[in-house]
Amino acid sequence: MAPAKMPLRADEELGKKDDDLHSNQVRFRPAQSRVYPRPRRILIAVIALVALYQFFKHMPTDIAPAAERYNPTIARLRHPPPPPPPPPVQSPVVSKTDISPHRVPQINDKEESFDGAIKFYELARSLPRSKQSEHKASHAVLFAASSLHSVSDMLPLACQMARKNLNHVHFVLFGKDEVSIDGFKIVNGISDSECPMTWHDSRPDHLAESSDARMERAVPGGLGLIQAYVAPEVIITQSKSWEDSFFWNGVNAHKQKAAITHIALPSASRDIMWMSFIDSTALKVWNDIRVDMVVHASKSSGSLIRLIRSLDAADYLGSTPSLTIELPPSLDPNLRGVLQNLEGLSQLAGRITLRRRIDPRYMDPAESSIRTVEGFYPVNPRLCHLLMLSPQTEVAPSFYHYLKYNILHYKQSARAKHASVDLMGISLELPSTKPTTGGGPFNPPSMLSVDDTKNHALNSIPSFLWQAPNSNAALFFGDKWTEFHSFLSSRLGVSETKINIASQDKIMSRRYPAFMDYLVELMRAKGYYMLYPSFPGHTAASFVTVHHDLYHPPEEFAHEVSLNTDKRPIPEIHNPDEPLEPLVDYVSPEKPLTGASTIMPLVDLFESGLPDIEELSLMSYDGETLTPETYLRQTREYADKFRLLYGHCTDDSIVTEGPGLDLFCLG
Repeated sequence: MAPAKMPLRADEELGKKDDDLHSNQVRFRPAQSRVYPRPRRILIAVIALVALYQFFKHMPTDIAPAAERYNPTIARLRHPPPPPPPPPVQSPVVSKTDISPHRVPQINDKEESFDGAIKFYELARSLPRSKQSEHKASHAVLFAASSLHSVSDMLPLACQMARKNLNHVHFVLFGKDEVSIDGFKIVNGISDSECPMTWHDSRPDHLAESSDARMERAVPGGLGLIQAYVAPEVIITQSKSWEDSFFWNGVNAHKQKAAITHIALPSASRDIMWMSFIDSTALKVWNDIRVDMVVHASKSSGSLIRLIRSLDAADYLGSTPSLTIELPPSLDPNLRGVLQNLEGLSQLAGRITLRRRIDPRYMDPAESSIRTVEGFYPVNPRLCHLLMLSPQTEVAPSFYHYLKYNILHYKQSARAKHASVDLMGISLELPSTKPTTGGGPFNPPSMLSVDDTKNHALNSIPSFLWQAPNSNAALFFGDKWTEFHSFLSSRLGVSETKINIASQDKIMSRRYPAFMDYLVELMRAKGYYMLYPSFPGHTAASFVTVHHDLYHPPEEFAHEVSLNTDKRPIPEIHNPDEPLEPLVDYVSPEKPLTGASTIMPLVDLFESGLPDIEELSLMSYDGETLTPETYLRQTREYADKFRLLYGHCTDDSIVTEGPGLDLFCLG
């Protein structure tokens, strides 16, 4: 096959030099025609150069490598997706517009973490010019956070506490998020007028590229400066699971060094907004409050299991109390089996102590009182308290929130140290009947009205003061219980031949334990009273209810008492127009329990929180509303009578010194 002929070339240098093929096309050209190129070739060269220049000048720099463009798997491996944004951020985060030069943004993920010396460029702008005096209480509460989630959660609590004006509230920021303080305010929708607290930015220089070890050192470093200039009495943070590990470790290091109270919120702040009503003096002992629960069970107390289950389901704010169950010598076999195999308990597992009495004989009122009072003695009377519960009681999940709120407000606050010295304890139950012998239905008093320019008592949680103890569900303060120990020791020393202790001045109904007779004597002689709630069944549900289906009377009165006891003598009807009263005591109806796990529904209903002690109505032991002047007069009269009758006191006697002993005389 003959080869194809090549097309003829105009340029002799580009064509094939074949004399046989092109012999008839040879032309003579002068030499100078090969020196100067044709105009068309010049134009093409110029265009090519311009095109190359424009390409390199405008060449895109953000195009991924070819391997990544044609293989998405390689692209994902080389460039992992960014972490998801934190949940509480509601709108795009406002970044700092005035970022200082020391805030270097992170450009290269492979760059080594910075671990140099720490400097705080922003902190000095918010600190006072001189340090806080060590001899004067600062009343400062410091909220601290590093994660955006914690900041958004605690801001409502901090702002509400600042508005209450009980504490000087400060909020300090840590963490690696470069969000300005103004940015936090905008994102969370707060203003300085609505949230009058002091902000501090304690994030160090070289923030973005700082190592976790450096950030951990920066936390106690910043807190130490704030401690020196502000002297906060309490630091409040979210729990460990909410925060960065370097922040948590740093806070613990500062807490140990500065010996300052650190409150780690046990839940979201919206569940414990009542903390905003507590001053710094009370918050300092938040972690130190201890409550020991004691139940005196009967030999066939089937309702005891119901009580234990309700106690196990309650929320104890991260500090579960202990439970002691006092058992009689004779036990129902079913109850013994259940107590030995308590299954399904979560919080009370390992915290229940069983104590069984050995003596099989029935106890008399004095012996029963001794056993009850001896069952608890506080390690620290100022901080350890007794919660006495009847087996017939069932508690709400939020009962402990209410108790701790009352303990901090009425026992541990700066104001309470003077105003609440006569407060014996706190009752969780609102009785429907008077606990006295022959007592009838009981109606709680209304709140005292006060001047509108002062505390708004009518918007406070309804409560009142009553000179009557309670044994179904009541907390007794540790210092008052130790005083009761001393009182009972001297009181039982009185010869029974001189005074019939079992029957003399029998005030309390036999439906209640015998120790309440001695306790009401102490309360009347010293002017003590209990705090009772008056809201259950009316404006809000109750924190406890007392069931009567499996009621058992106290052992010391079991041979003479049943549920329908304390019968009144049958009166003669002289006037048919006069009303008749029932022959037996009225049995309290069972009140519905609140199902809420917090007390915020109650606090939201009464926006002023707990009232001051001076705003509460005061009632005598028999249910009569008294003025403070009348109450003091009756207290003095009864104390004089008691010293004469039980205290061996005469005009020449020397009064014994000490709490609970000043009602008795020597010689």
